[in-house]
Amino acid sequence: MTDLIWRLLSLLWPVRVARWEGRYQPLELTYELGRPVVNSRRANQSWGSLHRLWQQVLRPVLPPGPGPDRALVLGFGAGSVASILHHEQHRNTRITGVEGEPRMLQLARRQHRPFRQDLVTLVEDDAFAWASSWHGTPFPLVVVDLFVELDMPAPLSEPPFLDDLRRLTAPDGLLVVNTIGHDEWSGVRSERIGAGLRHRFGSVEELALEGVNRVFIAR
Repeated sequence: MTDLIWRLLSLLWPVRVARWEGRYQPLELTYELGRPVVNSRRANQSWGSLHRLWQQVLRPVLPPGPGPDRALVLGFGAGSVASILHHEQHRNTRITGVEGEPRMLQLARRQHRPFRQDLVTLVEDDAFAWASSWHGTPFPLVVVDLFVELDMPAPLSEPPFLDDLRRLTAPDGLLVVNTIGHDEWSGVRSERIGAGLRHRFGSVEELALEGVNRVFIAR
């Protein structure tokens, strides 16, 4: 009943229902227009504008059908990508989700936005450390969404991690990296990521979304 009341009230104004001091940044769960979103002080962290972004990216880049059979999400958040693949696109993709924020994993397990829990393996770990140490079979789809507030962590644009992304992505697979260029510094970092991906992949496209996001699609 409480969840229903929050949803109804949020049709009139945003309703904040919980706030935490997260590992990397403060987080809050808010209902907006009947739907839950997770925000930090300066940015949406799951389900809001970020959910819309991944809808816009994944819809055109994935072919019709049930696949890909496996996917890796570095920066799983509260499950937007998994919800889109399983619930909205009806794909039977087995997902490994790596997330360093325990609160995000708790929200993901509470299933505010549905995804197939039987198809998702959640790993609480630093994405850069996990990528460096993992040496299994490459993934047909790799999604990277790593931010502290609006800023990309420094290792995201460095050669060791970009090399890891090449190794984690199957030879005929697809890598999608979300970046933000909201100021001069972040714009330079986004450019470095794009240049590094072009050096390592045969084809790299770029999408400009939600005003400040630059999403690189590498094949």
